[in-house]
Amino acid sequence: MMTEPWQRLPALSLRQLQYFVTLAQLRHFTDTASKLAISQPALSSALRQIETVLGGKLVNRTASAVTLTELGTAILPHAQRVLSVAQLAFDDMQHIVQAGGDGTVRIGLIPSVSSLLFPLLPQTLARAFPRLRVEFHDQTNDALVAQLLKGQIDFGIGALDNSVPDQLNVFPLQDDPFVAVIHSDDPLAASAHLPWKQLAGRDIAVFSKGNIQRLVAALAESHRLSLPTRYQVDYIETLYGLVRSKLAVAILPQLYTTHLQDPQLRVVHLQQPALARTVALMRVPQPLPPLIESCFTLMADTLRTK
Repeated sequence: MMTEPWQRLPALSLRQLQYFVTLAQLRHFTDTASKLAISQPALSSALRQIETVLGGKLVNRTASAVTLTELGTAILPHAQRVLSVAQLAFDDMQHIVQAGGDGTVRIGLIPSVSSLLFPLLPQTLARAFPRLRVEFHDQTNDALVAQLLKGQIDFGIGALDNSVPDQLNVFPLQDDPFVAVIHSDDPLAASAHLPWKQLAGRDIAVFSKGNIQRLVAALAESHRLSLPTRYQVDYIETLYGLVRSKLAVAILPQLYTTHLQDPQLRVVHLQQPALARTVALMRVPQPLPPLIESCFTLMADTLRTK
């Protein structure tokens, strides 16, 4: 007789995993026991049970500190993901009980791709899944990847580069070429296409977070170009303000400029070489709840036909 999947689950509770994750964060038995409102012997006992079930030592404990073993370090992100998914599932169950509906889908996105989604995609999802609550979480590409791995969002739209780990499934949507935003009075603003080498020595402004800075720096290094990123900013209006003040040339992917309408600013395509990032849907390979899977399929089909 085939064993049911739930009967093959190891004898670990969510609470025990929470003990391990909290200890890994605080690195101190007394502080961990205090935060969890349990005794230190209970914490030690729970940790020993986890190690017995998993078959290896997770922490090294000395009089002054707690450190993770190599196995503990490898297991930590998986334990965090189990806890995060469990918490989100519990939140959904509470939402269904309290307010009705079919739960919540959490979609992460990097800010520049909002023009691909709004306003039509939320309307499409609402028509197909009227009882499903849809949340959009905008963040940097690095944060989006981290939240996917931890199970804090169901899927996301981000940019591919070598920081995206192999354990994520990716579904490319489109290439997003890099452009320069230049003041209209700048002589370089006269042409529609601009070789990178013509920006050599100019003060460059880029975003401080995400993968744009990494891509530009890698191109400058590989082609031996002097592209000093004098300004690193968090917000697009700051970036445009630097250009309006004639303090810098901004470099960013074209999707950011979709709604740019400013007579002082010109968008110029960069070439020689062409540089583009690939915008893609990302998710973990593990199955999601059926309704969330249906939502993902509809979203993928909708975005691929744009």
